Amino acid sequence: MLSRRRMLTALAAAGSVSAAAAACSPSGTSGGSGGSDGGGGKTLSFRLWDDSARAAYEESFAAFTEKTGWSVSIDVVPWSDYWTTLPLDVATAGTKNSSAPDVYWMNSANYVQYQSSGNLVAIDDVVTEGADQWEKAVVELYTREGKLWGVPQLWDSIALFYNKGLVEAAGIDPAKLAFDPAAATDSLREAAAKLTVDGAGKHPGEEGFDAASRAQFGFNSQADRQAIIGPFLASNGATWQEDDAYTFASPEGIAAFQYLADLVNVQQVAPSAADTNENGDFSRDLFVQGKLGLFQSGPYSLTALNEGIGDSFEWGIAPMVAGPAGAKSLVHGVVAVGNAKAEDDKQEGIAQLLTWLGSADGQRPIGEKGISFPGNTEVQSAFVHYWSKLGQDVSVFVEAAKNPAMADTGAKANAGLTAAFPIFQEIFIGRLSAAEGLPQAQEAGNAAMA
Repeated sequence: MLSRRRMLTALAAAGSVSAAAAACSPSGTSGGSGGSDGGGGKTLSFRLWDDSARAAYEESFAAFTEKTGWSVSIDVVPWSDYWTTLPLDVATAGTKNSSAPDVYWMNSANYVQYQSSGNLVAIDDVVTEGADQWEKAVVELYTREGKLWGVPQLWDSIALFYNKGLVEAAGIDPAKLAFDPAAATDSLREAAAKLTVDGAGKHPGEEGFDAASRAQFGFNSQADRQAIIGPFLASNGATWQEDDAYTFASPEGIAAFQYLADLVNVQQVAPSAADTNENGDFSRDLFVQGKLGLFQSGPYSLTALNEGIGDSFEWGIAPMVAGPAGAKSLVHGVVAVGNAKAEDDKQEGIAQLLTWLGSADGQRPIGEKGISFPGNTEVQSAFVHYWSKLGQDVSVFVEAAKNPAMADTGAKANAGLTAAFPIFQEIFIGRLSAAEGLPQAQEAGNAAMA
């Protein structure tokens, strides 16, 4: 489910941003930026980009209206149009007939440009209770200049999905896998080789192994910023950026990146980059088909895996692959931000809605309906329980969030990653070495963010 992935990430797996220009009208019965005011005249608008979360927010807002008298209309603008429409609407804030939402979803790659332009409410100034219950990694991600600029709503981290039958047959413990670019081999390379099989049943390294006929793969090494690149570089001791400038082309970053590319092109235990560069979900689909033993990803993949696999085989979730610096998961989060330039008579309602959206009662439907991990830690157990009933222990994601790698931040983070990503893909496909390509990617990314 690509929309669920994009619910939390700044960019798609392939690293590109849709530039669709058409404005999108709200979908469903409760759409629209005006909406019913419940007869009281106190109306707020709330915008998000994923319709699968609508029902959870409808339930939450019904309780909010009963408690405060403020009604909330929900405006769903799909991801493909969200970042084209939002800046145009926000530019009208404070004017007559403004189309700007009062409260809206925001991600880490975009919030700085809105914050630096004075468009966002400082959360510390309006929410006076409950902030100590919010997921720490998300709070840190949206803290800038000494203030918090969004109320955590949803978040994800990274873990390792595994095919139980395949790993048991190969004698692999997926909870103990590690990598080390400086070593001749490691447990990840060895496990991935055991899980990779060609059409004749041979493994990489065996005489006569034919990579072109592979029927089963070991691990999903690919140009995926969130699940692969970020965690592997951080787990090898590399930094991603400092002061909104990329620093990933360090010796540690180059070594980790070459390690990942070698899994594809040298060890031949991962799918070809010719496939994964074109389709960010290619590896996930292989896992669903029972053709991939180890799939490192986030909870945004849970629904697609559960629905796609069905009763075909048993699968589980283990901690992500650890490196010399430990296991450092990338943590992304979506927050609700307030429109600082909305009419004065709405600011009280915006403050009340932001407070509600940060509360356990306000977020409980997000977990109970299996949408995502709620930003309020008191109700994260609801999401864990939802998946426990479906046979999966997702608590490993909670542990992963305690030691996060750095996510992309800065006013032009999207532009920077968009510029760097094609070079990342060239490294994975083998046309550039990491020593050649990563400095080029860093330079291109920093130029785009300048």
